[in-house]
Amino acid sequence: AVVSTQSTGDTTSNFTAEVRKISVDFGKREEIKSRCLEIMKLGDGESFDHVTLFNNHGSMNEVDKLLAESNDPVKFDDYMFLNVTSFQILTCVFLNHFPAIKHTCVNISSICALQAFPSMGMYCTSKAARHMIYRCIAKENPDVNVLNYSPGPMDTSMTQYITQTSVDASIKQMFSDLSAQGRWVDVDESAKKMLTILKDGSYEQGQHVDFFDRS
Repeated sequence: AVVSTQSTGDTTSNFTAEVRKISVDFGKREEIKSRCLEIMKLGDGESFDHVTLFNNHGSMNEVDKLLAESNDPVKFDDYMFLNVTSFQILTCVFLNHFPAIKHTCVNISSICALQAFPSMGMYCTSKAARHMIYRCIAKENPDVNVLNYSPGPMDTSMTQYITQTSVDASIKQMFSDLSAQGRWVDVDESAKKMLTILKDGSYEQGQHVDFFDRS
């Protein structure tokens, strides 16, 4: 958690930050609100003009099977708790922990929130749900700044897992092509673009903005 920042000009490159670390299990139901609250308490005692939540925790589903084969209700429920329920709880705790301060909520989204991809059905479903949660948050709370930001495809352990394990040949090929053609998005470049979008405010509240939407 970044608990304080100081800018010396361009907020995308010239700033200092104090970082405090905490490990939280978002997949465990018991006392999930208390664990989310522990994150917010990292900022207790500080004076803030503005607080921002970058909500990015989650996981990929098992891609070695199609959605029609994912018939284990316990696994499905556990997956949705980690990827949707705890996402919502964390947002609620964040919005209520810092009263009388400007709030910004950023959902680190994905094209999977808008499009269906074979073997990634549970992931796409959870991303679509998170997207709609933040659109509703924006409608219900006009004083809260809300963005669904899709950072673009990145070379991570998750995309490597999909490339190696997906039961769908077209998905394997798509991710293999991204590697072969060097079309992965640079993490720092995407983060800087997100910060620029937030600074400019050039979006509708709750809007889905993709890395490739802005030059």
